[in-house]
Amino acid sequence: MTPDRSAIRRWLRAPLTAVMFLTRIPCPTWLDGDPAHLARSTVWFPAVGALVGAVGAMTLFISHRLWSDAVAVVLSTIATVRLTGAFHEDALADALDGFGGGLSTEQTLRIMKDSRVGAYALIGMILAVGAKLAVLWLLTDRDLWLAMRALIVAHVLGRWSALPLIHWLPYVRDDGTGKPFAAAVTLPRLVAGTVFTIGVVTLALWPIGMLTTAAVLVAALGSTAVAGRYFRRHLGGMTGDCLGAANQVVELVCYLVIAARWPAS
Repeated sequence: MTPDRSAIRRWLRAPLTAVMFLTRIPCPTWLDGDPAHLARSTVWFPAVGALVGAVGAMTLFISHRLWSDAVAVVLSTIATVRLTGAFHEDALADALDGFGGGLSTEQTLRIMKDSRVGAYALIGMILAVGAKLAVLWLLTDRDLWLAMRALIVAHVLGRWSALPLIHWLPYVRDDGTGKPFAAAVTLPRLVAGTVFTIGVVTLALWPIGMLTTAAVLVAALGSTAVAGRYFRRHLGGMTGDCLGAANQVVELVCYLVIAARWPAS
């Protein structure tokens, strides 16, 4: 039997829309960015994180064979940033400026929308990227395979963090990149994305031990919850920049937990 091309396209539309939205990977021209498709794509966010993390891990592995630990870590980070178009890093910079300089909800939202870079964004991004590089360097020096697994885990959990935030928080702008996802993460999508995320994290970290695996999952959940509480208190909800900022925070927290000196489990 000849495969039904239209049926295949319908099935692929959601995951490819997630890839198109979260990365700069070329996608088929028949993807139109319809808000309904964007909503259905949210369940695939952790899977896109696995893809980005895998690219970072492979770049780290190849670079480590050719150069030093430090060079490998920098090139791996460049690869993931290039793959995503600095999508989440840009959101973190906007959030740092907005929450750092805003004295009211309206002012915070206005600053976050401003394309100019302020002191909070500049200093905060230097510290955030520097911390990420330092911890990945530590992991690579300690165990290359551990660093590669950490990249996959952190990117999966970073993208997963958007699901509970979208599910529980209202969207507070009338326009912007996050609007198509408002009320998009239904409970079944949240559960499916969470089950996938737990599965990937467990498979990636089981050689290290269940204590580290549980600690990473708890840390990611706790970081997401703290971020959500902060966004609700200061904005009454979330924006697309909030989602990207939470992504970066959770990613860094995961690296820190994996790099910590845990007792053998």
